[in-house]
Amino acid sequence: PFAGEKLRVGITGEAPAVILPQDTSNQNKRLTGISIDIWDELATSLNLDYELIYNDSVTQTLKKLANQEIDIAIGGITVTEKNIRRFDFTQPVHEDKISVLVPLQSPTLWTIIKPFFGWAFLSSIILIGLCLFVVGNLLWLAEHNKNSEQFPKHYLKGVREGVWCALTTFSTVGYGDRYPVTNFGRFVAGSWMLISLVAVTTLTAGIATTLALAFSAQTYRNLQSPSDLKGVRLVTISGSKAVEWGQYYQGRIVEVDSLSEGIRKLESNQVDGVLYSRLALEYYLYQNPQLPYGVVDFDIGTQNYSIALTQDNPLTEKLNEQIVSIDMQLRFQEFKETWFKSQLNN
Repeated sequence: PFAGEKLRVGITGEAPAVILPQDTSNQNKRLTGISIDIWDELATSLNLDYELIYNDSVTQTLKKLANQEIDIAIGGITVTEKNIRRFDFTQPVHEDKISVLVPLQSPTLWTIIKPFFGWAFLSSIILIGLCLFVVGNLLWLAEHNKNSEQFPKHYLKGVREGVWCALTTFSTVGYGDRYPVTNFGRFVAGSWMLISLVAVTTLTAGIATTLALAFSAQTYRNLQSPSDLKGVRLVTISGSKAVEWGQYYQGRIVEVDSLSEGIRKLESNQVDGVLYSRLALEYYLYQNPQLPYGVVDFDIGTQNYSIALTQDNPLTEKLNEQIVSIDMQLRFQEFKETWFKSQLNN
């Protein structure tokens, strides 16, 4: 049914899915990117004749598709609740995670010492101090009558030695200058040794985490999970699945037409972060390593990229037959791997 027809294919999206030629004045230079390679393979398999029509934004592309100015839309097209009522969509041709790009800056003195005043760190220190005091008292009670040379009968002096013995045991130093000789004293010391094995591990992990947090150079140190996005000012691409994910986690969402526009808002401090495809964000940093930005360590959802068509388009079924085939999926994966290797080599 498509023989002799020249399909109008609208293309949009951010690098590396769609990459504009550096010399935009030269019309002979073609678009490149993962989405272009995938579409070329599908079009070849179905023997489709087509022309690519580049659009600056997803919103503009879908508007043209709704007005039937184009027949197909590819690139940064995601299936959203709003769009699925207006268009046909194919099976996903590419999947990516959604993450957040945020500014980096050197830590101030206060940001360095602030984690040490946190309840997690302070409670660990208080608990260890309390345990040392209790064990020191038990050791003194057990030893001060029969072992007064090491644990004097005077309470303050005796407990001081008891705490010192507990501390050397806890730290696994064990100087040997103080040690219990009574059965009960040895029971207390032995129990404390076993408890110390767990306590030292826990405390060391807590201190290591606190130090890592204190000397981190990232302003998003408070963004540890998607739930931390509540109330955060986030800019994202209009028409993308990232908008719905950002709203779900109660971020203050600002929509723009392109990633570059979102970056400009971040540079001018109008927003706190850019919420979008992890692949696109990391590629942007790869292309601009001098910028003081970083991508957070967690993802907030998945974004599937599909091909959009006018409603009841007979080509939808034909494209799906190709997309779901194992051979075509392997070809898609090959495109992505080959493309990334070529970029790294450059």
